[in-house]
Amino acid sequence: MRGRRTKTCPPSWTVPFSSYAEVTDFLRGVEIDCILRGRPSDGTVSLGAVARCLHELKRPDLAYRSIHVTGTNGKTTVSRMIGALIRATGLTVGVYTSPHVMNFRERIAINGQPIGEEELVDACNHVKAFLDVHGLQLAPFEFLTAAAFFAFRAAKVDYAVIEVGIGGRQDATNVVAPELSVITNVEYDHAEMLGETLEQIAAEKAGIIKPFTPVLCGPMPDGPRAVVLSRAAALKAPVLVCGQDYEVSEFIRAGYTGVCTVTAGSSTHPQLRLPSPAAFMATNAAHALMAYDVLRKRGLLPEIDGEEIGRLFEETEWPACCEVLSGTPAVLLDNAHNIPAAMRLATILRTTFEGRRSVLLVSLGQNGQWKQVLRALAGAGADRLIVTGDPHDRAVPPDLIAEQWRAWSSVAAEVVDNAEAAFTRALQAAGLHGVVAVTGSPQLAGYCRSLAKSSAAETLVRP
Repeated sequence: MRGRRTKTCPPSWTVPFSSYAEVTDFLRGVEIDCILRGRPSDGTVSLGAVARCLHELKRPDLAYRSIHVTGTNGKTTVSRMIGALIRATGLTVGVYTSPHVMNFRERIAINGQPIGEEELVDACNHVKAFLDVHGLQLAPFEFLTAAAFFAFRAAKVDYAVIEVGIGGRQDATNVVAPELSVITNVEYDHAEMLGETLEQIAAEKAGIIKPFTPVLCGPMPDGPRAVVLSRAAALKAPVLVCGQDYEVSEFIRAGYTGVCTVTAGSSTHPQLRLPSPAAFMATNAAHALMAYDVLRKRGLLPEIDGEEIGRLFEETEWPACCEVLSGTPAVLLDNAHNIPAAMRLATILRTTFEGRRSVLLVSLGQNGQWKQVLRALAGAGADRLIVTGDPHDRAVPPDLIAEQWRAWSSVAAEVVDNAEAAFTRALQAAGLHGVVAVTGSPQLAGYCRSLAKSSAAETLVRP
């Protein structure tokens, strides 16, 4: 295990951030500038600029072992699961994910905890120094990626699990030299950046595969799988395919949880209990366990007791990933923001909560798919839709969402601009024995998660 973090100072001629608020204000300003210039604010504009920045910072990304994770859906949860398994071995691990659910700082986590404000300011100041000296600008995701790599080096982590922002080939994170690459799945999303076909999207995601480096290939149709396998073969990268080299069997819903058996290589994990009724969470767990098995067999991670693995998956929370908070009514939190994820959520709502009154609470980001996402959610069979735009800064106007919904569905739709008021209204509309499904925006799911947990706590202490 490595020692404590080392704090260094950026060059004296730069103008440093003096507080966490200044960092977030700066990133917000850069985001607005990107939007006005028609550049992707949540993706990568110039991989070369990121590489140059990291070179100036003396390649912090090479100071620790890394695992690189991409995929259309599930990559955040898989990254956190891998991080939790590494942490269980006693090693120090950093996990870089996006977007955040509860707190902006959770994007850069060290040993399962969001980075501290002081540590984030320190890391950002070193990146800003490079920009100030060279008169350059990075997109928000590029800036934060460089800061994350620096922060992990400063914290002296043993491992870093790095989630791709969008795609993979041209992503800001694709400078790492990982011990393992993971492609969770390939589905339709970000067509304007990645391509119109699954094969084109797969080619972008397969761009994270490195020579002679093992890669996990998740479930996907034959076409995109062939693209991934071809890329791996060209780079002589060993491939482990979900459904062949590792798999999930016997998934059973048990209330708001799921129980399954995962086989990863030569290891079998029976009766693994997950705090979600979604079958895809079992597949996420299989990716993580296969990643751990690969690293363990290479002598890069120590053994973890089987019972400890079982406790880890049962007790660790995966916020807003088909997460159910029991109560009256129950609250289902899922940050589904693309068509495949919305379709899966609709299925969960229809099956797990069959016969119960259900209310959708939705905020949708402004992207080319929002209408299709809304239509997929209409398949949930909900009894009411409540739309809010707050706290999602770039949300589709709620009135426009409600208008589109009414064109497709006879189910009532109403607009409540304030997120807290919208959540309260959804609880009322669902009734004591119903369910409220909060979706479409990670920030809305995180905000309502806090409200739901606070409400539950108040109920417990109420005389």
